[in-house]
Amino acid sequence: MLPLADEIEAAKTVPPDVIATIVRSGAMAAMVPAEYGGRPLSHEAYGELNRAVARTSASLQSLLTVHGMVCASLGRWASPATRQRLLPRLASGELIGAFGLTEEGAGSDARSIETTATPEAGPDGAGAAAAEWRLDGTKRWLSFGQLADCFLVFAMHGDRSVGFLVQRDDPGVTVVPTRPTSGFRSAMLADLHLDGCRVPADRMVGRPGFGVSQVAGDALSLGRLCVAYGSLALAEACCDAILGHTSSRKQFGGRLIDLQLVRGLVSDAVLDTEAARLLCERAARAMDAQDTWMIHHVLAAKLAASRAAESAAAAAAQLHGAAGLVDGGPVDRWVRDARVMQIIEGNTQLLQDLLAEESLQRFRVRRRHPRYPFEAGADCAE
Repeated sequence: MLPLADEIEAAKTVPPDVIATIVRSGAMAAMVPAEYGGRPLSHEAYGELNRAVARTSASLQSLLTVHGMVCASLGRWASPATRQRLLPRLASGELIGAFGLTEEGAGSDARSIETTATPEAGPDGAGAAAAEWRLDGTKRWLSFGQLADCFLVFAMHGDRSVGFLVQRDDPGVTVVPTRPTSGFRSAMLADLHLDGCRVPADRMVGRPGFGVSQVAGDALSLGRLCVAYGSLALAEACCDAILGHTSSRKQFGGRLIDLQLVRGLVSDAVLDTEAARLLCERAARAMDAQDTWMIHHVLAAKLAASRAAESAAAAAAQLHGAAGLVDGGPVDRWVRDARVMQIIEGNTQLLQDLLAEESLQRFRVRRRHPRYPFEAGADCAE
């Protein structure tokens, strides 16, 4: 059994026995191929796993998000040697992975990263034959960075982005814990400083030019799906609390739920949550089927679910009155965590921009092919 979220959040860290429980469940192996000791789940099943953990703690759910992103990226893009050496240890929970993309000047604009990757020339003097690469820069806000043993980081080699798997004990690596944020207080955030960090060439993930566009892009799609399911769990918890409180609380000679304006808040929260659930399921099925419009579906799910979480948390706070404002209470925690859901793995405004572009592309396809089905998930069913 996992402890209550209030216990985890109060500690502002995740106790080792909680991590051990997650490891024993097999959750850390869910995004690792079976040939490397994984216990792979479908994206739909992994989403439901994130949803279940998020009902306990949004902070704890973020461990599954970032660890899964690292495992999935290595499984698809890493060299055979790196996969063979590290994936079994990630699957077993011996190693914990963290994701390093954000920098001081590169958040939503991932292409503005300033961390540099410099090849150490091989015998022929060519960078492509480098035995190792030197990394310099700082990554910020790494969830579970304080605990992680390895980090998937992205850097620039000239005008091309490239990913590397950096290990905590590599020379030139310094991990600095950061102050907890208002939400996700136990996500054990850290900054990662790379000062002349030398990484063997076989730990390059993908190849130069593929770092942000492919490797990070794929990882972010998974991360956004996880956050969508985590947001859904938060919204569902808020709806349950709203319904429980308003049906038992007596005011003005009757139950709160019998007041028309209250019923409006309740129905809006429930409707947003139900819609988010359907969009999360559609996105997960699209990822399992590698649907043509998978990215569209994932963006829609993350956008809708994070909004549902925020609106449901706001309704819960409003309807619980002063009791909802108690520091450290569940409603207060939901409000804080819901705000984080709208920022991590792509903030709301970025996702609106990306979703608009995806929608425009779908419109152009339908205009060229009038019989092309508009319905979401149509590609999955074919």
